[in-house]
Amino acid sequence: MQSRKPEMSAFYFLWTLLSTLWIAGSEMHNTDLRSYTISAGLAFKLECSEMQNMSWRRVPDQRLESISGINIRGNALWFLPANLSHSGSYSCLSRIGNETWKTIFEVSVENKTCPSLNRKDEVMSTKEITCLLPYIFEIDPQAQVTWRNNCHPLNVTNSKVFPINRSRDMIGLYTCFVSFTFEGQNYSAAQTTKVYSLSMDYVVTKPEMIYPKDETQKVKLGESYTLNCKALVGKNDDGETLIYWHKGLKLLDYNTSIVKEGERDYLLSVVYIPEVTEEYLYTNLTCVVQHPAGSAFGRVFLIPASQNERYYWIGLGLVALLILLCAVVFLFRVDLVLAYRAVSSSATKSSDGKWYDAYVSYLHGVQHGSTSAATFALDFLPAVLEDLYGYKLFISGRDELPGEAVHEVIANTMSRSRRLIIVLTSQSCVLPQTDTTKSILPDKLPISDHDVQLKATNTSSDQIWASYEQRVGLYDALVKQGLKVILVQVEDGVEEALLPESLRYIIRTKGILRWRQNAGHWGNRSFLKHMRYQMPPAKRRKSQELMVI
Repeated sequence: MQSRKPEMSAFYFLWTLLSTLWIAGSEMHNTDLRSYTISAGLAFKLECSEMQNMSWRRVPDQRLESISGINIRGNALWFLPANLSHSGSYSCLSRIGNETWKTIFEVSVENKTCPSLNRKDEVMSTKEITCLLPYIFEIDPQAQVTWRNNCHPLNVTNSKVFPINRSRDMIGLYTCFVSFTFEGQNYSAAQTTKVYSLSMDYVVTKPEMIYPKDETQKVKLGESYTLNCKALVGKNDDGETLIYWHKGLKLLDYNTSIVKEGERDYLLSVVYIPEVTEEYLYTNLTCVVQHPAGSAFGRVFLIPASQNERYYWIGLGLVALLILLCAVVFLFRVDLVLAYRAVSSSATKSSDGKWYDAYVSYLHGVQHGSTSAATFALDFLPAVLEDLYGYKLFISGRDELPGEAVHEVIANTMSRSRRLIIVLTSQSCVLPQTDTTKSILPDKLPISDHDVQLKATNTSSDQIWASYEQRVGLYDALVKQGLKVILVQVEDGVEEALLPESLRYIIRTKGILRWRQNAGHWGNRSFLKHMRYQMPPAKRRKSQELMVI
């Protein structure tokens, strides 16, 4: 019998390999190999994860119903009791869809009173040995326990725990025998543990559950879900550490792997639920890690995701989308307004009685005039706003008629304009500032040319008219609120602190546009875009008029 063991083992391995390759060629599979050594005459149980469409076979393909002493109970295969003819390989095959879980159990039955080593224990890791046959005590809580050392009876009866110490006299094999009753028949089961001494610098640690602890997780019925478990096993994982999942008394199908992080070893156990059903809800799914030095566990409690929570996240997403939309509108408001004006037929001038789209005020003349201001007012604005976009401008120094009363022209023209464009240069900071121009609003405006001439004693007329235009326009804008002001800086040297309070107020509330004389049309594209944004809608672009003609 002993001489045939190598041949039989080779045959079992070859059959397992071939069957695994055959399954791999047709479907997804998970394969687990386990080996056990038991004694003849003892009861023993092989347990497979409980799943649908589960079947047991003896390798190569023998049905177990024809084998005496072997019984199938649920997901377990019982040897009641085991005999020498039971040695061999047994397979548990489960299928869900196109996935297959296969477990191969290599069972060796020996003609010995005490079974060979099937569990180890380190004397430094624990002060006691526990008889780990929990399924026996679940069947018969009154089961009787006896202990043997190297198969010699010990004076310890009916105790699941056997105390040990660190002396070398404790080294050896310890077997616990459990006598129990199952389905009206009396049986015995046994488990052997080896106790051996270790060097004092070796420290065995108790496993620690990293996750889960005690968690409540929300799931959706009908969808797949994955449970993850991670435990620290330290340096002492010699194959004795077990990690598994169970739901009540039912083991869950899981995959286990070892991960090394630095000098620490971790065990990972993953349960994949293809479809969450109500049987998984409102019950503890427990991950257990066991080692002779101790054990740890973590629970997961699954509850369905509420409909209200779904609406909450939908609402939160809509609010975030609205905030994002508002931010986009704010950042691109200028482009959006200009695009709307370009495509909207309603973006035309209303019949408000105004003659001009804008009144352009700048300091002009031979003595105090600015080249930049003149270029901007007399060349750039007409070429762009009038010729290209169809605006109608009144430009001071260009559009007055000879012989008209200046102050009447200014007041009348501004009352018929939609915007006031004030061109600021370095000379704007040294304009004559009386008490009225220093305040935010002028208390009294000159009403005739004679009043204006009284102020011309030490000041040029160009400066006086520019100041007067600004005062009239600002008075209309700030008091009557009938005229919108656009401030344009055309050269450096404009100090805001030296400007009248009324202009500083406009800068603080409306801002100021900056035009660069030598930048060209492309360099001033941002300026032009914001200038058009602050101007009223144009009646029609010149290019559009040409297309109509």
